[in-house]
Amino acid sequence: MQKDELKKRALSIVSLPNHYKLIIEDYSEDERVMFTWANEQQDESITIELDGTGHLIYLSIENNDTVSVVDSLSIEEMRKIAEQFLLSHYPSALEDLAFSKVKELSRVDRFYFEQMVMDLPLEQAGCFVDVDAFGSITGFRYYGVKTSPEIPSQLVSKEALMEYVKNALALQLEITNLSSDVYNVKKNGLQLVYEITSFLHFKADALEPTLKVIHDENEPESYVALPPSPANLKVNDFTMEEIIGITDELELIREVDRGPDRGIVWRKRNWEMNDKDLSINGFFKMQSEDTVKAIISKKTGKLNSFAWIHKRLGNLQLSQEACYQKAIDFLLKIIPDYYPYLQRLIQEDEEEDERETESFIFPAHYQGISNFDMVIVVVNRTTGLIDYFRGPNFNLDELSQVPTVPAISTEKAFRQFLENVDFQLVWDKNYDDEIESYQLVYIACDRHTRLPIRYIDATTGEIIVSNV
Repeated sequence: MQKDELKKRALSIVSLPNHYKLIIEDYSEDERVMFTWANEQQDESITIELDGTGHLIYLSIENNDTVSVVDSLSIEEMRKIAEQFLLSHYPSALEDLAFSKVKELSRVDRFYFEQMVMDLPLEQAGCFVDVDAFGSITGFRYYGVKTSPEIPSQLVSKEALMEYVKNALALQLEITNLSSDVYNVKKNGLQLVYEITSFLHFKADALEPTLKVIHDENEPESYVALPPSPANLKVNDFTMEEIIGITDELELIREVDRGPDRGIVWRKRNWEMNDKDLSINGFFKMQSEDTVKAIISKKTGKLNSFAWIHKRLGNLQLSQEACYQKAIDFLLKIIPDYYPYLQRLIQEDEEEDERETESFIFPAHYQGISNFDMVIVVVNRTTGLIDYFRGPNFNLDELSQVPTVPAISTEKAFRQFLENVDFQLVWDKNYDDEIESYQLVYIACDRHTRLPIRYIDATTGEIIVSNV
């Protein structure tokens, strides 16, 4: 189809509000086309992707509508709507695809119609349809029907897998920040856990992991303590603009609600696009070129991170050690309370003359437990200024309440894992092949929920699984 025909086809799929403007019109080399329309604030939008023949591949409708529980449709009614939408675009879809599951998301229910082999869905085959409580379609992704994979003639026994895991299982005591949106935990926050560090995906017809782990022959990661904090350190109050380095040549161009955070963007005054480019690259250029971006916590009002995309060049040629001192001074300036909990990750040496910035990673540590969070500082070698900062993602008061001695021994956690683990068959994409193909694999999971086991609570012994 010609470009104007594809655009007309896209407009026939959705009802476009009058105040929406076209912000993306992108034609890719594989003959796909993407259109995005949005309101002036770009917090509501419609995105459609078509293939070269005009078939719908992707649809996303983002709006701020609220849904009353009283008006909600039943799951069965919503499923019928999803099925009708699928058949309206792919009339013969249910000859190859079958409804498999529904997943409740924040504002919609997602219905999966998948291609089944051995009663197991193929990864990224078929489609999903998002339906809100009013019965409106708000999302769609069509992956297509794939070539059916070869079924193994024999399978490894679960008993053999269990013996392998008994010898290969590795647990690591750590403090981690868990969210109930991702894990089956009752509250969000820091917890002392044993992490399952072993890779537990196995080929179904051969007792070997699907991932070949390449052991680095170099020295393992090493850390050094930071320089002592000055005894007479004065803590001053700085504005957010002073910390980031915002000057009068920049102006605030937008603020974005990011849920728990607030995004702020500045750009050089009088900046203009050289030409009107509606491609995806042009869109990101319009959003980001010559900008400075920051993320602020709504709860605390503190600066979480910032990045200078607007390039700054000076006449300096600072050494790595000089840049390191700049990073240390910056940490003492803006997060002095966190400074005692940070250490420096020693990275491999690189040729200093080949780069304009120096990056420093400061993993967090507490009572001998490391790497539960990290702070990143990037120093511009030509100006001595901070081009990027990612601050700590933990609360010091909360950290002080986290136990550092496990109530559950490593041996007991090991037994707890083995008592709750099972293995389920799934079709996994084989990324070793140049041509798209699938392989049947076993994945370790919790025997009760059938979800992947990620951690074991080091204080209660409870199994922590991933919900996503």
